[in-house]
Amino acid sequence: MSYLFSYDYRYDDNAYDTETSNKQVDVEDSIGQIYVKYVEPGTAQYGGIFDDTMLRLHRTKHEQFVRDAMHGLSSGFAVLDASQPWLSFWSLNSLDIMGRTIDSTTRTQALQTVQRFQDQRGGFCGGQGQLPHLAGTYASVMALVLVGGDDAFASINRERMYEWLMTMKCEDGAFAVHEGGEVDVRGVYCVLVVASLLNIMTAELVSGVAEFVARCQTCEGGLGPYPGVEAHGGYTLCGLAALEIIGSTHVLDLKRLARWMSARQMAFEGGFSGRTNKLVDGCYSYWVGGAFSILQRALSRTPQDDMLYERRALQRYVLACCQDMRIGGLRDKPGKSADLYHTMYGLLGLSLAQHYVGVDPQTRITDTTSVYSVPARMMQWDVVTSAADVVGVSSNVVKPVHPVYGVSLVPLAKCIKYFYALPPLAPSL
Repeated sequence: MSYLFSYDYRYDDNAYDTETSNKQVDVEDSIGQIYVKYVEPGTAQYGGIFDDTMLRLHRTKHEQFVRDAMHGLSSGFAVLDASQPWLSFWSLNSLDIMGRTIDSTTRTQALQTVQRFQDQRGGFCGGQGQLPHLAGTYASVMALVLVGGDDAFASINRERMYEWLMTMKCEDGAFAVHEGGEVDVRGVYCVLVVASLLNIMTAELVSGVAEFVARCQTCEGGLGPYPGVEAHGGYTLCGLAALEIIGSTHVLDLKRLARWMSARQMAFEGGFSGRTNKLVDGCYSYWVGGAFSILQRALSRTPQDDMLYERRALQRYVLACCQDMRIGGLRDKPGKSADLYHTMYGLLGLSLAQHYVGVDPQTRITDTTSVYSVPARMMQWDVVTSAADVVGVSSNVVKPVHPVYGVSLVPLAKCIKYFYALPPLAPSL
């Protein structure tokens, strides 16, 4: 189906310009200059027909961008000293999503790097000598999932991990991200991802989680970091994914959530914003796009219902506007620099827009009481090949990913198989 590119979709400030609306106009100007290059000649009088066949994923450039970063970063990246596990995760996951091999040398280096961040008290630090942190723990565990292998999985101290996670537990059901640190839904997501993968879920760990996340839903419909704070795309994914892990998405007002999420897709740009009256940003291709996949399951929608956002428009934004054609990598928007963060999350969003990954409402597992119900429900997510919808040439296809965990399905399954062959910490939830 052809896509009509039209300036009629642009933002209307009703002749009352503000700093916010002026920035929106500037972004639309820069994106319009890109999109018009893809319009078929002779159709552009009132907009034009978008020629999708011109869109290419510059996979080789992106691979080189990632591998160059893995070989060493400049001194300017010292500000990311507390985010070292994230650099490994972003890099490894980007390569895997693009179908590039994680060779033995890269695997060994990544494994040795991440292992250095494991704290003897449990959890992982953002860098050597730092406090263990839930975000660093999540990134480290996900990096080890991508590295794969019994040696990588066995290097994680499950018992101390659980003990440390419980020390982060708060009375309201949430978790502090580190000792004396902030408390928000991001920490809840990190804990439940780690615990569900390592087979250390217990009733005590998940106690109060659903109630806390439900209180984070705002009057707009999305989720904020903690109760009473503005809804945000990143926290919405974290909260919704956490509830999916424990089988409790029903505690949210899903229709109100769907309305807020649908408003995040920008009519002219095609990409997502993270908050009301904010600009489009490539990273929300996953933070909001992934949340849509989980919402689809929560609403018992099927591939025949299609998604609640325009998948092809999002792919056009990622492919036309987020790729750095000069050095490789993906970026926030035109005019910004590519980085590992936007590269990974842009590729994740592209994957979820290309592939329909979901759960059949007729056969889905509803049990939430058994420890083993968690991997059973998570591995029910599968690719519906007949519902694939790829913009551009066939070589643009990337690997399908799990919307809850944000990694491809095979390494995820291998991790779950390893840890659920070990005895659980508790028989039931």
